[in-house]
Amino acid sequence: MKRFVNVRIPVLLACSLALGIASGYFLHFYNADTLYLIAAIPVAAVFFIISVCIKKPKIFIFALILLALFIAGAFNSYCRLQDFGKSEIKSDQPIIINGVVSEKGETSYEEYIIIDNVKAEKRTLSGKVKVYLPEAYGEFCDIGYSVEFLGQLKFGDVYPYGELNRNAEENIKYTCSVLGKVYSEYGYSLFGSIRSQIKSVLYNNLDKDTASICYAMLVGNTQGIDTESLQSFRFGGIAHIFAVSGLHIGLVFGIVTLLCKKLKINKYAAVTVSIALILFYAAICGFSLSSVRAVIMCATSAVTRLFHLKRDGLNSLAFAVIIILLITPLSLFSLGFQLSACSVGGIFLFSNKIKKLLCKIKVPRGIAGSIGTSFGAQLGTLPVMMSGFGYISGAGLLLNIIVIPAVSLLFTPLFVFTAISLAIPQAGAALTYAVLPLEAVLSFLISSGFENALIRGFGPGLFALLYYAGITVFSDKFNIKLAPRVITSAMVLAILTLFVIIQTYSPAEGHKIIINGSQNGGCVIVKSQQGSVLIITEDAASSRVIDALNNNYSLNLSGVIILGGEECVTAYDTDLNCKDVYVSNLYTPVQPYKNITVHYEKEFTAGGVKFEYVDGQNIIFYSDGIIAGVSASKEIKIEKCDILISRYLNLNTETTDFFCETQHTVYFSLDGYIYNCYEYGEMVYRTHLGNITYKRPPRH
Repeated sequence: MKRFVNVRIPVLLACSLALGIASGYFLHFYNADTLYLIAAIPVAAVFFIISVCIKKPKIFIFALILLALFIAGAFNSYCRLQDFGKSEIKSDQPIIINGVVSEKGETSYEEYIIIDNVKAEKRTLSGKVKVYLPEAYGEFCDIGYSVEFLGQLKFGDVYPYGELNRNAEENIKYTCSVLGKVYSEYGYSLFGSIRSQIKSVLYNNLDKDTASICYAMLVGNTQGIDTESLQSFRFGGIAHIFAVSGLHIGLVFGIVTLLCKKLKINKYAAVTVSIALILFYAAICGFSLSSVRAVIMCATSAVTRLFHLKRDGLNSLAFAVIIILLITPLSLFSLGFQLSACSVGGIFLFSNKIKKLLCKIKVPRGIAGSIGTSFGAQLGTLPVMMSGFGYISGAGLLLNIIVIPAVSLLFTPLFVFTAISLAIPQAGAALTYAVLPLEAVLSFLISSGFENALIRGFGPGLFALLYYAGITVFSDKFNIKLAPRVITSAMVLAILTLFVIIQTYSPAEGHKIIINGSQNGGCVIVKSQQGSVLIITEDAASSRVIDALNNNYSLNLSGVIILGGEECVTAYDTDLNCKDVYVSNLYTPVQPYKNITVHYEKEFTAGGVKFEYVDGQNIIFYSDGIIAGVSASKEIKIEKCDILISRYLNLNTETTDFFCETQHTVYFSLDGYIYNCYEYGEMVYRTHLGNITYKRPPRH
């Protein structure tokens, strides 16, 4: 009799470790005591009793290992977060800072370096510092150089706007701007030097745009690619070509293995050399999470093949996850790590099943395998893409089936000729011709307009759990008949559909007011049975606005209301899928705008809610018996309301009188105010028949 499920012990161990890390995160997030982890002891006791009763001590040993990994993960992540939240520098005055450059790159606006082994006023700092360089910053510096400069450190909070600081994953505790010149001293970094040489070879022989894309494909650094080009790859669902992973590591491993075979090198020595070289390549790429995952999996596969052991992709993936999370537990919350692990997991879970189904209907095996691999990866990463980017690409499946194999094939000459050019600079001219086919494919991908094929509007959380529960049943890892698979998946799909409908059309009665802040402003979403309306300030970060809409299932908007002038309308993001934009009638109308209609009104109704502009940057609306106001100006012109949502302090500093008489005040940003989105994250109010209820997140 077959087992119901093919249990894989490494997978269970990896899940226990991940669950422990997540538990440590939530304990720290809610400022709870780690003594709560003692609750895991009764679980171990239950396993002990069961193992004694059935006389199988292996169960107890396995339970102990699970418990040990859970507790290790919890304490590791909790302590990392605790350390990241402590600043060694109390003063905000300019100080002398020195350290060693571990990374150098550029944004759309400026260059930056990341330094470690940092000392500030001769005091050693525990984390790294990201330093933004002025246009003329003094002496040249590169990876490995020691630098010294006058700067003002800015400490990064652990949970800005209620979310884990992305810099925490890399332990970048401070940011800093240079005040004056940078003084540097030459230092040698082997891997940094190779990265610099690769960059020089590409930029000296190719045009800037092609060189930046090729450099990203080789080492995984996308900082040099312009924003629009990078977005094109993301919208096409193929941005993973810039993540140094199985494609890159597998190519290096395959080339080295082939050379060793041709040279008739001993198989043990060949595996050792191959693993050493892919590890060396991962070091050149800065040991990115995807490259480390690929190295571990490739090494595991090579060793099991060498000793004729049973190979299992999921076990290799689990082994890689365990190693990475034990060393860097906060990687669990990294979007790159999640995409890497889930895509490979999706391939192992679903590709074989899909391939067999396609082969039954006479699809050629090669095409069936390509479709199965692509579709499996898409299935595995869908919720991660939704929560991380707010969309998935409708064109992604087709592109991954057709384009990615072509890019993989054309990547080989890029890799080979770049390697040759590093050793023989004169060969750089040949590189220009070697990448011409790749350049043509890349040009097509950039100009194809994949943003028109995006699927948006699903938030993270419970959606992801229900989704994975529904699709995993179809994996070949479960030994159940077709009918139970279909019934189970249909039930989960029905629950998932009901969940999405409830989230989209909630609340059943009254209104829901969702407040989301960003560095220079924010947005407010007003939801009712009649629809959703978005209010944005002129400096609201578009990425956070899109995230707020996706997380609250509010993408199909009845209207967008802008607090600000004409420049805000021209910057309006048409990807919001709303043709009706409202601006105060105090501004001079300028028409027409592409794909949208701008209404210059004082009073209007949208989504069943009545709105009234007080002036260009202050508005009130009537929310089921409640008057709410949103202000984006320093002088709040709203005299009275029940809920005030403001960018600036509701206080006239000259007269110490409140601008607006209100019961509840919420601020978009920090600035020392009591209720603000920076400290508490997203704020949610519900209004019904003149009553206000609100969910206030915990103070961190």
